[in-house]
Amino acid sequence: MIARRILSSLRRSCFVWFYLIVSLVALNTLVTHLGVAMPGTLNIQPSNQIQPSEFDIFYWNLWWVRHAVFDLHVSPLYTNYLAYPFTSPLAGHTLALLWGLVSAPFQALFGLVTTFNLIIIAAFTLAGSLMYAFVRRHVAHHGLALLAGLIFAFTPAMLHRASIGHLDKLSIFWLPLTLLLWDKVVESRRWTWAVTLGVGLWLSWLTDFQQTMWALLLLAPYMIYTLTLHPPPNPAQNAGPSGARVVLIALAAFIIPASFAPLPQLLEANRLNYPPARLDDTAYFAFPLQNFFAPGEDGDFSIGILLPILTLLSLPFIRRDGKRWFWLIVAIGCFILALGPYVDIGSTRVLLPYALVHRLLGNQYRTPMRFATPGVFALAMLVSLSLDRLLSRLTLSRYHLVLVGGLMLLFVFDYRLYQPFPITLMPDYQIYRTIATDRRDFTVLELPIGVRTGFAIVGRGEYLQYYQPIQQHPIPSGYLSRLPNEITNYFYYDPLLGALTLSHALPPQAEVDAQLGRLIHDWNIGYVILHRDLLEPGRVKSFGDLLNRQPALQQVGEEGPLV
Repeated sequence: MIARRILSSLRRSCFVWFYLIVSLVALNTLVTHLGVAMPGTLNIQPSNQIQPSEFDIFYWNLWWVRHAVFDLHVSPLYTNYLAYPFTSPLAGHTLALLWGLVSAPFQALFGLVTTFNLIIIAAFTLAGSLMYAFVRRHVAHHGLALLAGLIFAFTPAMLHRASIGHLDKLSIFWLPLTLLLWDKVVESRRWTWAVTLGVGLWLSWLTDFQQTMWALLLLAPYMIYTLTLHPPPNPAQNAGPSGARVVLIALAAFIIPASFAPLPQLLEANRLNYPPARLDDTAYFAFPLQNFFAPGEDGDFSIGILLPILTLLSLPFIRRDGKRWFWLIVAIGCFILALGPYVDIGSTRVLLPYALVHRLLGNQYRTPMRFATPGVFALAMLVSLSLDRLLSRLTLSRYHLVLVGGLMLLFVFDYRLYQPFPITLMPDYQIYRTIATDRRDFTVLELPIGVRTGFAIVGRGEYLQYYQPIQQHPIPSGYLSRLPNEITNYFYYDPLLGALTLSHALPPQAEVDAQLGRLIHDWNIGYVILHRDLLEPGRVKSFGDLLNRQPALQQVGEEGPLV
């Protein structure tokens, strides 16, 4: 009896194992270096080149949420551990708060690197599995639901986001989960499912605001469609609360917890002097029309070639199928937003709806191409429903297997899931562990200083926040997606800090020595680490001479490129 139950459970969950296997294949080299490597490429060199990977942000996020909540017992929505001495609000930062809370016990068990990589695997597996679960309710053929999960979860854009470590944007499983919960609301008309839906939306916001925005972009029209154009067939289901009432219940379950966090913190942060993204800047991050059939090498601007082709092949057969028309219209709306603020037709510039969205979001959202993510969801639904109609006309089941299996293989090649996944092995320095054993309160000054936001960068070495979870003391460097202008201006225009961020030349010797002495005192600097691999030879000498002249500092050793 127990063996039968185990086998039955394994059969019911086989789709989860399928997406787990695909995830392991797609993330190949990261999986084989699970506990030692980070996703993407990091260039450690004396250059002002912007780093192609940003895993350091989300690696730090996971640690900071756990450290703030369970060690310091403070709100994780504020920090002075980066861009010290300022206290920066993190409600507008890509904090991925939920992942930090959920991963806290795993960080203690497996370590931060392994936990980070397991989250990437889990995000892909969840996205595919939940997409399968949603589509399976709307198609007759199990294989098509498997195909839809593959199409949605493993696009070139998602693999690109994995390769730069964006845990927030990988968490697209919220989209099918939200619609799945709404299906339960419509079927049952129970207030408990409405509350679950609202709480789910709130948790998606704690993961990333974009996930909530994308989910609502799909959920709002889907609600209207299911309540008006395609109501539940069983009248007995209408015995519970009305459609309007369950919507209000879900809305309340979403807004009430959000009014405690993160909404008030976000409103407070938005009163700061954040630099706006100009409308013309957002055009740089628009999804090019030609990329629907000729995607470039940048996966963030690609949905592959096969999905647009299958969409075109589906169009002549939609006819009067309202459900397929619905998903086509939703997809068109999403991709119009992804096209950015305008299109130029000859000498005429035509404004697109994203220009309005940009203003509504306070001129802070600058990446319209990401609206392609809910667009892919809608296209996957359209293609699945079209193929479901086709398979219903094919009487021999072996044709089903050939068609669906063949399409899966084509998507594997179209999405290039077989290619080696890029990874970085970060240098491991003992000095950071030595600093961690010093329990005094002090700041660590790493030279050069680098402060970066999603809109500006001052200096080099912002990725050195990767080492903060090891040494666990504040640093002036760091990468936060949103910082007020006053902070970046401070590190640029201050005579000493401007020199330490390589923005200006060092002041005269007597002046700079006095300024550094005051900085060591005011910031309570306990250690200074000179990264010679981030500086040109001349700067290595000038910075070294500056530190050697300080009576408050004593060189304690060298480790590789570090002094």
